[in-house]
Amino acid sequence: MFYQFFELQSYIFFYICTNFYNIFHNIFFNEKISVPLHDCRKHAKQTQQTINQHIANNAMNIYNINEANHLPQGTAVSVGMFDGVHRGHQKVLRSLGVFAENLGSDAMAITFDRHPRLVLAAENNAFHLLNTNDERFRLIENCGIDNLLVIPFTPQVAALSACQFAHKYLVETLGIKGLLLGYDNMFGNKQNNDFDQIPALATQCGFAIANEGSVSENGTQISSTQIRKALSNGNIALANSMLGYTYNTCGTVVKGRQVGRTLHFPTANIHCSDPLKMLPADGVYCVTITIDNQPFDAMCNIGIQPTFDSQNRTIEVHIFDFLQDIYSKEVTLFFCEKIRDIQRFDSTEKLVNQLVADKQKCLQYFARKMEKQ
Repeated sequence: MFYQFFELQSYIFFYICTNFYNIFHNIFFNEKISVPLHDCRKHAKQTQQTINQHIANNAMNIYNINEANHLPQGTAVSVGMFDGVHRGHQKVLRSLGVFAENLGSDAMAITFDRHPRLVLAAENNAFHLLNTNDERFRLIENCGIDNLLVIPFTPQVAALSACQFAHKYLVETLGIKGLLLGYDNMFGNKQNNDFDQIPALATQCGFAIANEGSVSENGTQISSTQIRKALSNGNIALANSMLGYTYNTCGTVVKGRQVGRTLHFPTANIHCSDPLKMLPADGVYCVTITIDNQPFDAMCNIGIQPTFDSQNRTIEVHIFDFLQDIYSKEVTLFFCEKIRDIQRFDSTEKLVNQLVADKQKCLQYFARKMEKQ
């Protein structure tokens, strides 16, 4: 049975539990749980749309933890948020298939419907995700995973220790044959931390444990945190290298102030589809934009427009040799290379001269890329 999300009644109960735990528990990140009810409704709708899309595409099987009669039994599993599905995650997920084959079982990744920090530290508006759920699920599937179990992250789940979580879900519900752990893989309540007892639980309950090592980039262990740091510093090349793919974001083309066309550099203004999706640091980037699944070379400005005294943070894309009307189109931006920081110019003439130089740098980048192919 494919994954079906909680109905509104469940979220009303979730909201009540949230306030209860705000009073009695500071767990995982030692901060309060605070999730507005309207956010739960919105997330439920978005997650259900993601699941429906996968079903329509006959893609990876996505299961609901609450429908125990339909869950695969005796699988080999790995548990994680897998935000970014970076090279470290990819190594774990691909190894999971081998691990499962050696145990004579199927492989299944286990993840959560939302990042724990969005629940446990909801007041921290600075936290952003590397993937939407739809992106994350597709990337997990691309690692050869046929089965995905999504567990709604609730206060009840957050309160479980590692052994309690493993016994409840992995042993009692799934009857797993094996558990594969990444190099920094942990789960369970941090204030009731018994993760080091998982091997003993495995022996007691009769499932195998395997460990997968880390993946490094220039001596630094790859992690979602390190990738967020690279993006916030505008180091898109490092972020892409750690991810193992080109960082991207989706959005809709909307009307802007149309200043670019007066400078002979018309731009498409992009409204991001998911406000929780992380954007690279402000600056000018060499990008590829896909429109109706067709890629085009372009350059992108993220940030304010100080030359025109605009303090609104926008995403503006100048597509090379492109004249089509694409208002209201859904597009995807792939961030290839940072060209420069945001600058204020004394005149529009100086701005145009800089835009010409920026375009030349982007064209040179794409030429080099073509030579390598």
